[in-house]
Amino acid sequence: MRFLSRPPLFFGLTFLTSHFLFCFSIELERKVAEATSTAETLQRSLDAEVSDRSALEAVVTSACEGLKVPASGSSLRSRVEALYSRAGERMREALHAGVKKALAVVSSHYAGIDLPTVCEGYVLLDDETGA
Repeated sequence: MRFLSRPPLFFGLTFLTSHFLFCFSIELERKVAEATSTAETLQRSLDAEVSDRSALEAVVTSACEGLKVPASGSSLRSRVEALYSRAGERMREALHAGVKKALAVVSSHYAGIDLPTVCEGYVLLDDETGA
């Protein structure tokens, strides 16, 4: 029966192996918890970005509809570029209308204004008496 008994070294190795596995599993659980926490943080960040993009798309779509900009492209970038271009056109149209209105008011108050010459640019008189 002597061959059935286990030597003390075997029990020592068994204890060390189980202790190593226990420490390894604790470290593994800690790493898994960190990875889970990081994944949850990234998911919240992604959800916030998706929400912001959806809100931006809604604003751009609304602005395009308000300025009657055709949806020429499906990407957000192409819609923003079309919106920017249309807004620039509208600003130029408003500026031209304002200048035309100002010239109409000036020509109605002062007789003898040569509007075609004024529309060409600054009018500089040759003599100082006329200035």
